[in-house]
Amino acid sequence: MANFSLIDTVKPFLPVLPEIELPYEKLEFDDKIVYTIASGLIYLFSQFPLAGIPKDSETGKILTNVKDPIFFLRGVFAAEPNTLLEFGIFPIVSTSIILQLLAGLKCIRVNFTVEKERETFQSFSKLLIIIQYFILANIFIFSGYYGDNLPIVSIVLLNLQLVGAGIFATLLVEIIDKGFGFASGVMSINTLVVSTNLIADMFGVASIKINEESDVTESQGSVIYFLNAFRAKHLTIVQGIVNAFQRDYLPNLTSSVIVLAIAAVVGYLFSCTLELPVRSTRARAMQNVYPIRLIYVGALSIYFSYSLLFYIHIAAFALIQIVAKNDTSNILAKVLGHYEIFNNILYVPSFPLSLLAPPRSFFAGIVEQPLTFITFTAFMVYTGMWFAHKWQRISGDSANDLAEQFKDQGITLAGRREQNIAKELEKVIPVAATTGAVVLALVTVAGEYLGLKGKAAAAVVGVAGGFSLLEIISLEYQQTGGQSALTQVLGVPSTF
Repeated sequence: MANFSLIDTVKPFLPVLPEIELPYEKLEFDDKIVYTIASGLIYLFSQFPLAGIPKDSETGKILTNVKDPIFFLRGVFAAEPNTLLEFGIFPIVSTSIILQLLAGLKCIRVNFTVEKERETFQSFSKLLIIIQYFILANIFIFSGYYGDNLPIVSIVLLNLQLVGAGIFATLLVEIIDKGFGFASGVMSINTLVVSTNLIADMFGVASIKINEESDVTESQGSVIYFLNAFRAKHLTIVQGIVNAFQRDYLPNLTSSVIVLAIAAVVGYLFSCTLELPVRSTRARAMQNVYPIRLIYVGALSIYFSYSLLFYIHIAAFALIQIVAKNDTSNILAKVLGHYEIFNNILYVPSFPLSLLAPPRSFFAGIVEQPLTFITFTAFMVYTGMWFAHKWQRISGDSANDLAEQFKDQGITLAGRREQNIAKELEKVIPVAATTGAVVLALVTVAGEYLGLKGKAAAAVVGVAGGFSLLEIISLEYQQTGGQSALTQVLGVPSTF
C-alpha cells in the first residue's frame, strides 16, 4: 500500500480501454500532414444530429423548455448543440490540463521518466475522460434538455451516442498526440473547427428558418445575409442593412468584425518577444539573441479558466434544473439563481450565477448585470495568472530548465556570469508568463462583453493554436530539408 498511487486505480480497466499504438517508425512529413488534416476533417464531419430525441412533427424542434446552458462555453471546446459532439473536446482538455497540473504540483505521484507509469497516467486520464462524458450526457438527459419523460430506450440510445462519440473524439486526439500528426490533437482539431466556424459565420449560405409562424429564412453567413438584404421580402432595404449589423439570433457583421479584430490582436501579441543577448561559451565573438515570448504558455491559461467555468456552470445547471426544476421558489434557485430563456435558444443564468457568465450584449450587461464586468474579469485574470505561474514552473520551461538548456548548448547571457543565468531568467520568464496570461484574459473578456457569446475565447484559442501549429510544422519542414511531395504538387517553395 505504501507504493500505491491514484493512477493505479485504472489497472483493472486496462484490458477494455481503447488505445492508439505508437507508430512503428518515424512518419514522413507528408504523412503527418495527411493524418493531421484527416483527423480534423473527420471530427468536423462527425457533427451528426442525435437520434432518439422527440421533436415536433411540424417545426422539427425538440419538445422541451430547457435550452442551451453552456452556449458561451461551446466555442472554446468545439462543441455543437444537439449533435454527437454535444460536449466537444471539453473532457479531453480539462482532464489533461488538470491532471498534469496536479502531477506537477506533486498532488498525484507520477514518475514521468518511467515509461510504465507514463502509460498508466495516460490510461488513467482516458478513463476519467470517458466517465466525464457519461456524467455530462446524463446531466443533460435527466435535466429535460432532450425532452421530458424520455423512454428508457431513448435514454440508452442517447448515452450510447454521446459517450461513444466522446470515446471516438478521444481516439482522434490520441492519433495526433501519439506522433501520427503535428503538435497536440486538441490544438490541431480546435484550430480547424474555429477557422471553419468563422468562415461559416461570415460566408455560410445555409438558409435558416427564423420564424415558426412563417416560412421566412435568412442566410447563416453575415456577409451573405448583408448582400441578400437588398432583396429581402420581409424587410425594407434599410431594415435589412441595419439587421445585418445587429441581429442576435444569427451571426452579424459587427460580431464578425470584432472576431477578426481579436484574431489580429492575438496574432500581434504572439509576435511580441523580449530578445535576450546571448554569447557562446565555447567560441569567442559569437553572439546572438534568445527570444522570450510574451504569450509564454500560449492559450493554455484560457483553456484552464474556461474549464473551471464549465465545471461551475454544469454543476449549477444540474442543481438548478434537475433538483430545483428551475423553480424560483426553490431554495437552491434562490441561492444559485435560475435560468431564463432568451431568443428561444439560450438558457441565460440570473444572479448570482450570472456573475461568472458574460452578458448577452454590452448594453444588457450594463443594465441587467453590471457586477459581471468586475467578477468575470477578475475570475479570468486571476485564474489565468495563477495557472501561468504554476505551469511555467512544472512544464519544463522554467528559468532553471532554460538555464540547463543554455549550459548543454554552450551558451550564456551576455554580460552575466554563468552561475547567475537561472537568477537572471527568473526575473523574465515568470513575468512574461503571467503578463501574457493577463493580456489574453483581458482580450477575451473584452470580446465577450461585446456580445460574442463565446466566440471571443474561441478566436483566442484558435489563433493561438494556429500560430503554435504553424511553428511546429515549419520547424519540422526545415528539419526534413524541404523534402516534401506536397510542396512540389502545390508549387510551394522549399523554404518558408
